[in-house]
Amino acid sequence: PGSDIENLKVKTSGAFAQSLVRPAWRSPDPDWDVEITDIGAAELVAASDYSTNGWLGPAWIKAGWFHASLLLRGQAGDDDLNRRISAELGRLQTFAYDGAVERINLERSLVAALVGGCHIRVAGYTVKREYFSTVFTAGIENIAYDSIGGFNSPMFIRTVKLKDFPWNGWLALGIDAAPAAAWNPVAGFTDNFGRLMWSAVGDPALIPAPNDSAWMLNRISDVQSSARR
Repeated sequence: PGSDIENLKVKTSGAFAQSLVRPAWRSPDPDWDVEITDIGAAELVAASDYSTNGWLGPAWIKAGWFHASLLLRGQAGDDDLNRRISAELGRLQTFAYDGAVERINLERSLVAALVGGCHIRVAGYTVKREYFSTVFTAGIENIAYDSIGGFNSPMFIRTVKLKDFPWNGWLALGIDAAPAAAWNPVAGFTDNFGRLMWSAVGDPALIPAPNDSAWMLNRISDVQSSARR
């Protein structure tokens, strides 16, 4: 066993994954024993979202079972298991279930099937850090953010407020890369800058809730008022 560990060959994808592996184990060759990959959750989800006629989608974009399928689907290594995964995923995406109880059981069954193989595992999670200024008068307040997308989300644009001129000032935002995607509402705005821009100008009717898989109204609040006596 000791000899096997000493001869272990590990392929790494991403700077963080590379930092986890001792140099002697790293293998640039196609012949390797195990691969460690770091995957950005925001980028993974953003690659599957879309906007049509002012509506964001798909409806399950923030659902945990959907994120698990993006990471693990196709890695089961078993034909029967892959067929089960495809069938259960199709039922969830077409709402082919009877009530919340059946939906929850279907979600659990799907995730169990996704992790049922031995070819891939989720080893852990890291914390994403984003920075903003709260100084007066150039800072911001009333900040909300998406649990996956962070500040690059409709929720941030919907809630953020300037400290000095709340409704009539300039909000300065920075992004980590130059714009690269096409600027059109059909097949464009797909990079980080484009998604931030579309969050500001798209004005969708509903936006993803910040901390769960639900949706919330963008333009108005659905509040039950007290009837007059």
